Amino acid sequence: MKVKTFCFNTLLLVGVSSGAVCQHFEDGELIFPERRIDAFVYKGADEEVIRSTLPRIKTREGNEPGSWVYEWSYLGRYYESEGYRFAQDSQGENAKEAYMKASNYYAMAWFPFNYTPEEKAAYAKHLDAYEAAGRFFDEPLEIIEIPFKEGTVKVYMHKPYGIDQPPLVLWTQGADQYKANAYTSISALINKGIAVGTFDLLGFGENEQWVSTPESDELHLTLLDYFSQHEEFDTSRISFVGFSWGGYYTAKLATRNDPRIHSIVSFCGPIHEVFSMPEERIEFMLNSPEGPTIENLLRRLGARDRSAAAAQEVLAPFSLLSSGLIGQGETIKTPLLVANGTRDGLIPVSEAELLFSSAKRADLWLLGSGDHCANEYLPVALPQLADWILEQ
Repeated sequence: MKVKTFCFNTLLLVGVSSGAVCQHFEDGELIFPERRIDAFVYKGADEEVIRSTLPRIKTREGNEPGSWVYEWSYLGRYYESEGYRFAQDSQGENAKEAYMKASNYYAMAWFPFNYTPEEKAAYAKHLDAYEAAGRFFDEPLEIIEIPFKEGTVKVYMHKPYGIDQPPLVLWTQGADQYKANAYTSISALINKGIAVGTFDLLGFGENEQWVSTPESDELHLTLLDYFSQHEEFDTSRISFVGFSWGGYYTAKLATRNDPRIHSIVSFCGPIHEVFSMPEERIEFMLNSPEGPTIENLLRRLGARDRSAAAAQEVLAPFSLLSSGLIGQGETIKTPLLVANGTRDGLIPVSEAELLFSSAKRADLWLLGSGDHCANEYLPVALPQLADWILEQ
C-alpha cells in the first residue's frame, strides 16, 4: 500500500471550498462565508456579481425582492435569457457559458435545503438550465432514466469527445450539491478520456422520494447492473467516485468487494466518528453556522425532529466500524483511493486513515491544510485522480 501526501502551496491554486458552513443571519445581517463564495465562483458564478447581490438579501423566506431565492433566481433568469439569445444566434459556446451561469445562480437560490416550494422551483430551473447548457457540450449531455424500485432515477451522462467505449465513472456529491453541480470537477476526468455519469444519492435532488439509509448504496448496485450491460462503455473499467456524503456510500460500496467494479474513490466521506458524536457536539453543530446543512442532512435521513437525540438516533446505524464492515483487517479488495484535507472540521483525518487501513490495495491522499473535501486543492488533485483511475 502507498501513502501519498500532497503539500501544495495554496497560493498557487484557485481558492475553493464547499465546507458545511452556509448562509445565515446574525442581528438581521446576512453572513455568507468567504469559502462558500469561492466555491460558487469555482463552479462558474461571478465573484463581483455575488458580492454585489449579497447586501440586497434580507431574508431566507419567500420569493419576494430581498429574499434569498428571489435575488439569485433573478440572476438565473437573466443568464437563462442570454443563453436562449445566443442559442438562437447559433453562438453555441456563448450559449453554453450563459446557461451554465444560469444553472449556478439557480443552484445558489435553492442552496442548501431544496425544501420550500420556492427552493424547489429554483431547483427545477437549475436542472433546466444545466440541460440547456448540455446541448452545447463537445459531446451533448445524455439524460438516462433507469428503473429503480417503484420509480426511475436519472443519470446525467457526460462523454469525452470522439472516444469509443471510454472507461466510466459514476459520480455523486454531498448533502447540498447534486448531479448538476459537478461540471467543473468532472471536466478533469472528461478531458482525460473518461465518461462521467452524475447521479443523485437516495434522499437528495430528484431522488428525495426515498429516504437515505445505510443500505442506499443499493442504487449504486442498480446502476452497476445497468451499465455493465452497455457496450458503449468499457465495462471492465467502471469506477465510482463519491464526495462528502457521497463518499460515505462509495466507502460502503467498497466493502462489498464487487468484482465488476474497477476502482473506488471516497473523498472526504464520513466513516465512523460523525456517526458516534455525543449529544453536546451535535447540539453545538446544529446551533453553529453549519446547522442548516446538518439539518438538511438529518431531514433526508428521516430524523423525527431537529434535536440532538433524534440526530444520534438516525446517524448511529451508518457507522462502518460499528457495523463491522471495516476495522477487521484489510478486508476491502477493490482498488481504493481515500482523500481529504488535513483540517476538515467535520471529517477528521482519522476517518480517512481508518478506511485506508481496511483496504488491501489503497492510496491515501492527505491534501495539505485543506478543509472539508480540500476543495482549494481540486484544480490540481482532480487531474491526478483521473490518472489514478486510469492506472488501476
